[in-house]
Amino acid sequence: MSDAANQSPRRRWIYHFTHLGNIPAIFACGYLACDVAARSGMTCTEVGDPEIKESRRRRPIMAEPGGQVGDYVPFYFATRSPMMYRIACDHRDSKPERYAGGDRPLVYLVSTVGAIVDAALTWVATDGNAATATTEFSTNLQTLDAMVDWSLMTAERWNNTAEDMDRQRRRQAEFLIHRSMPTSLIRWIGTYSDHYAARTRALLQDHRLAERIIVRPDWYYGYGRR
Repeated sequence: MSDAANQSPRRRWIYHFTHLGNIPAIFACGYLACDVAARSGMTCTEVGDPEIKESRRRRPIMAEPGGQVGDYVPFYFATRSPMMYRIACDHRDSKPERYAGGDRPLVYLVSTVGAIVDAALTWVATDGNAATATTEFSTNLQTLDAMVDWSLMTAERWNNTAEDMDRQRRRQAEFLIHRSMPTSLIRWIGTYSDHYAARTRALLQDHRLAERIIVRPDWYYGYGRR
């Protein structure tokens, strides 16, 4: 087994990405809001597909405290998610009526499972895309590692294959935080390049996280226009 497979559940990194243009509003209010709250004016630049967003607002959470997926702040257990791939491809292919900026201007807000647990926030974990009917939910930290496919979280390719048609769903395993998450629980900010790190740092001004920005191009697809 890899080191990643042997990690304690508390040490797992979790990743939420957003457009860097949303950084001022997020840090001005001091928390990341769930989609239902953020759509009321807190999100300046929306990068998600509207149809997917709407389906998540309707999808029930099959664990306490319940509600819908849109009532939670979503984090992934891996970078380079299928959602980010779609964003990168929409930019590459000039897809009409979609966010057109690509994935390079997106920033990762990174925390750990342990930070959320220690803050006594309410959370629900999934074994795959939370909006998919076959996905399972859990609030038990002890079962977290058994339900997430950690080898797939670290794999470069997550596409479905003839032998395994469920890979894409599992790669989108989520750690969902109910209602909101204080920005004080963010440990790092990941960016595509030094250019985007500098832009993010300027937006943060004197915030402590301005010194905790990491450049990770391998967390992105980074496609240019065709």
